Amino acid sequence: MDLKFELGAMHRHEQSIRNLLLSTLNVSDLDNVTRSVVRVGNKDYVVDFAVKLATLLKTSRDLLRSAAADLDSLKREQLLCQSKLLSVQDELSVKKSDQLDAVKDTVEEKMSSWAAVVKKNSSSKVSQKEMKKAVKSAINESDREYNVIMFNVEEQEEEDPSENYDADTALDIMNSAGIEAVEGEYTTERIGALQNDKNRPLKVKFDFKSTAFDLLAKSKNLKDSETYGTVFIVPDRSREERVEHRKLVEQLKLIRTQNPEKRCYIWNKAVHTEEY
Repeated sequence: MDLKFELGAMHRHEQSIRNLLLSTLNVSDLDNVTRSVVRVGNKDYVVDFAVKLATLLKTSRDLLRSAAADLDSLKREQLLCQSKLLSVQDELSVKKSDQLDAVKDTVEEKMSSWAAVVKKNSSSKVSQKEMKKAVKSAINESDREYNVIMFNVEEQEEEDPSENYDADTALDIMNSAGIEAVEGEYTTERIGALQNDKNRPLKVKFDFKSTAFDLLAKSKNLKDSETYGTVFIVPDRSREERVEHRKLVEQLKLIRTQNPEKRCYIWNKAVHTEEY
């Protein structure tokens, strides 16, 4: 129903009846319509009818005013929703721009490093294939910031295509770690060939790298979980980064042996120690 049209028609009808009644009774306002004004002989029913009609018209007038106020309120709410929608669109645009800038900065950093190597070995010619490989490496490194790798996650031997066991399990693990809501979407993927006696690592890719960082920070909470106490979560590292990290782990073990009274940990690609 077109509410605006219906209210307009009602208003015009009200005005017609109002003007007819006021002119007939020779009064200026509906509030002046009383029994004494419209009394005609002993015909009380005419009096009752006129008074009821006046009451009906006043009620109709009040209804129209209330409806108009409601329409104004709805219009303000619509404008507010439109403003919020534009704000969200702007925020998404900024995030997208930030992601593109991050990729650009990573590529530029890698290209600068590559240029330094080329300059140092200026006698060697750089092939187009090697250049493409360097750029691809930079982009892949940026993409990995959106991923985490989960180990010791139970794997189904024959997964039902109608159910996404890994995705549901990953979400349950995130909830156990303290991630109540996942921003955006995420996908899951097993790494490596299927093995009957071993669970393959589970890669989880998020739409926002902030979610990956948050999960990595809260993954230590899983040690208290009865279901996922053996699950551990690490960043998605490249082969070179994994080699470097293994060296850091060996270094960490050695330092812990030498400093049993201190807290030893790996942070920002280095081993740190501090007093308990």
